[in-house]
Amino acid sequence: MPVLTNLIILAPYALHRDAWQALLTLQPGIHVSGAAENVSDAAESLVPDQANTFLIDLANPQPEIAQELRSFAPHSGLLFLVQSYELSLVLPLLQAGATGFISRDASVGDLARAIIAAGRGEIVLPPEIAVQSLMALAQAQPANQARSEQLTERESEVLTLLAQGHTNKDIAQALFLSVRTVEAHLRSIFAKLAVNSRTEAVLWAVQHGYGGRK
Repeated sequence: MPVLTNLIILAPYALHRDAWQALLTLQPGIHVSGAAENVSDAAESLVPDQANTFLIDLANPQPEIAQELRSFAPHSGLLFLVQSYELSLVLPLLQAGATGFISRDASVGDLARAIIAAGRGEIVLPPEIAVQSLMALAQAQPANQARSEQLTERESEVLTLLAQGHTNKDIAQALFLSVRTVEAHLRSIFAKLAVNSRTEAVLWAVQHGYGGRK
């Protein structure tokens, strides 16, 4: 059976929750396990040992929401609906633990793909915005001093593409690898750099010059 991404909808209004649930239940690869008005209720819909994504539909998304969700769902995707990809909005949410953003003008197909990608731990942002955001975050944080010499040539290639905002599928296509092989390289990279997430790996990469486009 195909692996499903478990989706939890967080929205304060019942009509919005019902609308998202009706729309996204029809999308392949997604199982809507719950829809909640607040963070504490959303926690009850988490499915252990599965990819979980929270779709967060708030008029004014606040970093505190991301921090609270991240505290009890450290490995889940946090996907925020946004009006625009302005850095002033995106950066505080990324710092608080958000893993992705999707425009309210996006298509249903793009939203479904973003939900699945967030559940895999991918950073969901347009590549150019992802690079700008992560460079700004990297400049604001002290550099992690892990040694890049630990990485193999292939791992360095994967990390470079990761820092440029590419998805696992993009990286696989660029390097003529399978997605599973890319995921295996990422696990090795995370272990060698002593990081726990894709965002932390990208921040390390940007700080150490891996983010430049060729």
